[in-house]
Amino acid sequence: MAKPTPSKSARSQRRLVPVESPARPDWPILLLAAAGVLVSGYLGVLKIGGGNALFCESGGGCDIVQASRYATILYVPTALWGTAFYVAMGVLAALGLTARRWLWAFLLAAAGAGFSIYLTAISLFAIHAACPYCLASTGLALALVAALAWRRPATTGRRSPLRWSRVLPMGAVAAVIAMVGGAAIFASYPGGATGYQAELARHLARSNAIMYGAYWCPHCQEQKARFGAAAGELPYVECDPRGPRARPDLCAIAGVRSYPTWVIGNQRREGTLTLEELANLSGFTGPASARSGG
Repeated sequence: MAKPTPSKSARSQRRLVPVESPARPDWPILLLAAAGVLVSGYLGVLKIGGGNALFCESGGGCDIVQASRYATILYVPTALWGTAFYVAMGVLAALGLTARRWLWAFLLAAAGAGFSIYLTAISLFAIHAACPYCLASTGLALALVAALAWRRPATTGRRSPLRWSRVLPMGAVAAVIAMVGGAAIFASYPGGATGYQAELARHLARSNAIMYGAYWCPHCQEQKARFGAAAGELPYVECDPRGPRARPDLCAIAGVRSYPTWVIGNQRREGTLTLEELANLSGFTGPASARSGG
């Protein structure tokens, strides 16, 4: 028995291929990313050009954090790396979050949030200072994670790559990798000290030189950063009574009026000094090729 011939309309319907609607910009994610660019970009410009941040006291938390060794990664201000992160998030959101782009955006946001949390912990427990702009950036990174989680595309099937049982472990791994990677970078750069830095710090200590400073002083942080990991060997006296192992009595006897103040023999210098200046003042000699960080 002959099979019935399909009608022309039926043949046309079989040829129709469903086309995915074009992705549209995700405005909530795009606005959060834009806010992150403004905050982190502002901090990055301040780090390069100097100056005090708006609404932050001179010598306050922002200055202390910005002067610490954690404010730079591979010769680039840490804040500008954050700016690059927010720009990448903004580009993904502007292109439209298809299922694949959403997954990339979520993993990137998780990594950014993890690194931001790590930096916040460093500032609070290692530097003992809080920068409102840095805290705002951390809040924006966490907000991106929350917004992306809320806007997760609908999943189809038990084996869908966007199911939480798969996405959450991947996000946790991305955050941990960012934290461990950041810690590894800071452990090797710029925390390590060259032989010249270490020898100069020991020479200053043996020469009875003294660096007077305060724990909140950004210029003191900058001075210590020039010695890398050898900063702990500097002959340092804390002048603020609230600081660790403070000796304000010695600072009063020395007549310290600004930070940092160096007293080397019968010579007195105020302000941040280069390694070469400290070497010349203390009579230290070393291979010129080893001089770095000055």
